[in-house]
Amino acid sequence: MSQAAAIRSSGIATIPEALASKGEAEGFIFVFVLVEAVLERSWAEIVLRPAPDAVFALLDGRSMIFSEAGQKIFELDRVGAFIWCKLGEGASIGDIYRGLEAQGIDEHTARQFTREAVNTWIDRAMLKVDWQMPNDGAFSARLGGHRISVRAANRDLMRRLLSPFCVSDQGASGDGDIAIEAMMLDEQVFLRAEDSSVSRCEVEALAPTIKAHVTERLIRSNRWVFSLHAASLVNEGMGLLLCGHPGAGKSTLTLQLVDAGFRYAGDDVALVGGDGTICGVPFALTLKEGSWGLLSRLHGDRYDATHRRSDGVRVRYVPIPDAQAQCFSAGWIIFLNRVTGGPAELTVLDRLESMKRLIENAFAGDGRLSQAGFFALKRMVARAQSLQLTYSEAGEARRLLMELCHGKA
Repeated sequence: MSQAAAIRSSGIATIPEALASKGEAEGFIFVFVLVEAVLERSWAEIVLRPAPDAVFALLDGRSMIFSEAGQKIFELDRVGAFIWCKLGEGASIGDIYRGLEAQGIDEHTARQFTREAVNTWIDRAMLKVDWQMPNDGAFSARLGGHRISVRAANRDLMRRLLSPFCVSDQGASGDGDIAIEAMMLDEQVFLRAEDSSVSRCEVEALAPTIKAHVTERLIRSNRWVFSLHAASLVNEGMGLLLCGHPGAGKSTLTLQLVDAGFRYAGDDVALVGGDGTICGVPFALTLKEGSWGLLSRLHGDRYDATHRRSDGVRVRYVPIPDAQAQCFSAGWIIFLNRVTGGPAELTVLDRLESMKRLIENAFAGDGRLSQAGFFALKRMVARAQSLQLTYSEAGEARRLLMELCHGKA
């Protein structure tokens, strides 16, 4: 008798019993909203199987899964055990629904149980997820010296995936050294990276999730000795770095400087090579809600599509044409100090103070600034002017920076 048959013979828990027992298993907290019309189309394209290092066992009539990767045991209620074992037998999701319905569970609840269990197991890497992507629906881009390739299962996903990129090569074939695929499942998107790892996000969060994934991969690349949380622009061949904590106004000020003729190189991360030169990461300019008024005045309603980051913040993306792709040297390093009032002013910082501040905002793949990174930082700072910009109005800040970069300040 198979494991699934053994579980069936012992009976399936009632709905209230199953709902109560789900909370007993470690980490099994389920909150999920689904659109059933999409489910039938999506599940047919995705194959789910237990991961090789996740095993099912019975002990004293109680069902459990041991995850070798997570080094944990998860207890299952009878419904969860039935679903797991059916997946292990190669059953389709539709077969599982029908099996639960045969045990007296109504269709809606059977679908809910199955989806909740599957999502949790995927998040814990206990299920192997596989799918076949269509031949079309791909694009590539180059960022930070890497080729990024992205494939999507349908046009809506492709449109969302394109949002955070300034330039893409539609219809490119082949894999990049950073690759990701997106497949729609209900109201969620499943993402598979080049290492076959699978994650998921809501549709509205797809573009920010892709951007975060690619950014992390670039930061961890051994091509760069460290990275800075900074916006970067280029004026007459020299780089301008805008450094500051979230909310300091980097993106808003970047938008104003691009409008004034500066060349855009990135609004979030700057990669630094061993020689101290900088490579921006020119994703589309990301603007939070407070900057949408300025965006509307400069560009009308062209970029009114809204996306939601994992922290709940809503953003809009503005692709900047002719973004800077080549490395450059920093001519000016600006530390933003946004205040509630008063005139804008620039204060010169000595280079040692600049290095200390930059180290506080630097990050590397292994979480440590190496000696190579330290000397690269020294070279970068030695070539540049370092200043603090105190301001309350972005327009005044832009004027001061333009005067600085044109030799008038």
